[in-house]
Amino acid sequence: MRRRLLFTWMALLVVAMLAACSNNDEQAETPAMLEVKLDVPDHIELNKAATLACVVTYGGENVDDASEVKFEVWRHGDGEREMLEAKHDGDGRYSVEKTFTEAGTYSVVAHVTARDMHNMPKKDIVVGQPEQAANGPDASSLDDEKGHHSSVAMSLLSHSFEAGKPASLVVHLTKDGQPLTGATVRFEIWQADNKHEFVDAAEKGNGEYEAAVTFANQGTYSVKVHVEGSGGLHEHQVEQVTAN
Repeated sequence: MRRRLLFTWMALLVVAMLAACSNNDEQAETPAMLEVKLDVPDHIELNKAATLACVVTYGGENVDDASEVKFEVWRHGDGEREMLEAKHDGDGRYSVEKTFTEAGTYSVVAHVTARDMHNMPKKDIVVGQPEQAANGPDASSLDDEKGHHSSVAMSLLSHSFEAGKPASLVVHLTKDGQPLTGATVRFEIWQADNKHEFVDAAEKGNGEYEAAVTFANQGTYSVKVHVEGSGGLHEHQVEQVTAN
């Protein structure tokens, strides 16, 4: 009787260990994602220093050693863009101070590179009084930028590929901090002034979308991620990748 009871307990222990290993394997197969949350005011006063900041996390943990954090700032209708280097404040937070001297609607994009991943969240802000902003350049004059705050974060899982060989181009999408599912995703790919190629991506689950591509030549390519979804969602973001 004692021997049978011991055998039963050993069998249960083996089953529990196998289940734990299985769970660990499943968790290991789900890659952690680079998340960037912008901390930028909706409205900024003229001629007063304002703080532009973001909080960077990877797999839910603060990232205090990002390779690069910069803020790109431009006024709608202007061709000139400013790239500001951010400083690390601790606890995954990066910031920069800027004084706006002209009223109008501005776009702020945080360019964050960490853990071999890149994320570029964007937000539009108003500088000065509404009537002052209305007298500034018209936001509709932008040819390729949207005049609203996108809540969709896009992150390519890899920015480096082998030239001339089939590869998987994968983007991870989140909306309001949650994986975006059920979207229609296309990759627009081009190199320098060459022809643009459009490739449809298939949904893998958990906010990931994948397409089979081949970067024929060595060098830098531009990849524009087009995302469409319910509720009139239509966003896009341009990333740079390298084929070696």
